[in-house]
Amino acid sequence: MMIRSLPLFSLVVLLAVAPLSDSIEATESRELRFPPLKDGRLVLSVDTHTHSVFSDGHVWPTVRVWEANKDRLDAMAITEHLEYQPNRDDIPHPDRNRAFELAVKENKQGRERSDLLLIPGAEITRKYAPGHVNALFIEDTNPLLTVKHRREETFETARKALKAAKAQQGFMIWNHPAWPRDFPDGVIKISREQQSLFDEGLIQGIEVANGEYFNDSSLQVALDHDLTIIGASDIHGLIDYDYDINGGSHRTVTVAFTNERSVEGIAAALFQKQTVAVYDRQFIGRETELQTLFDSLVRFERLPARRNDSQQTAVRISNAGPIDIELEVLGDVSLNKSAGYVTVPSHGSTVIMVLDHAPSDEIDLKLEWLNSWQAPKTHARLARTL
Repeated sequence: MMIRSLPLFSLVVLLAVAPLSDSIEATESRELRFPPLKDGRLVLSVDTHTHSVFSDGHVWPTVRVWEANKDRLDAMAITEHLEYQPNRDDIPHPDRNRAFELAVKENKQGRERSDLLLIPGAEITRKYAPGHVNALFIEDTNPLLTVKHRREETFETARKALKAAKAQQGFMIWNHPAWPRDFPDGVIKISREQQSLFDEGLIQGIEVANGEYFNDSSLQVALDHDLTIIGASDIHGLIDYDYDINGGSHRTVTVAFTNERSVEGIAAALFQKQTVAVYDRQFIGRETELQTLFDSLVRFERLPARRNDSQQTAVRISNAGPIDIELEVLGDVSLNKSAGYVTVPSHGSTVIMVLDHAPSDEIDLKLEWLNSWQAPKTHARLARTL
């Protein structure tokens, strides 16, 4: 009987081990931690836009902390709608700082102790202009509530709320600017009122990527009006429901280049436009910031020549980041067994064979970073001499 039952026992063991392996891989793939830049600055992953039941989200603030820890975020902002309170009858809270306070409490003494940084904030929820605007790094959200009922809102009361945020050294982000309700064709048109808010420094950043959406028009507005480039989840439900984590996806975030690991360091990075948005395994930013990030993630190494390889050279390309890097080799360089498209896996490497180059020849690689965007329909281009 023991002999006949052994295969069944083995099958049970295999079935028990397989899900554990899948779980480990999913955990590793979802962690959004980046190596430091070559100049020593830190690259911190930040979700600047989240909701809980204290506005129109579907979970308690503590769940947001658990999720952020699971994703190994460096920082997360709590940004409840100020004016839009669909749960007010069930969860009355005259103090609009309450969600942040509960998140801080959980982060300090909850079930998952971590190095997560929490950023206080709020979402000023108005029709365009200005639209929905997140105010970050503010000490008290209550002064930003300048109307008792949404039917009372005007552009002037919205400006008053933005000025109250600026008085607290807040950083203001125009959320999901290409919202179909405001721009049905997806093309953003800047009104005179919105331009005045840019000019007064009452809006300093813009979400080029929000949740599962990336809009070319938003990126163009960021470039045209010198706004900080932001990506955020705008999560209302559960991260694991909204994103295919097991399939290698991740929440939308901003990576900030900071001099220190602190909320103050992140604030300085946002004010200085030292950011890249990370969305659906893609990187969105200005040319300089994309090149700086690429240099910290990707390394090129010529490998020793093999005895019979007189006219081809092996090059190892390594990726120290949590997201695959997609490249195309341009120009006159030809690769063996490749059409020129190269995927460098996250936390891994790949080897390319460069043809018509002896081991002693210099190699000039011209590359297009295919999962990056430095302008609408424009990838970052890089050059490396090996």
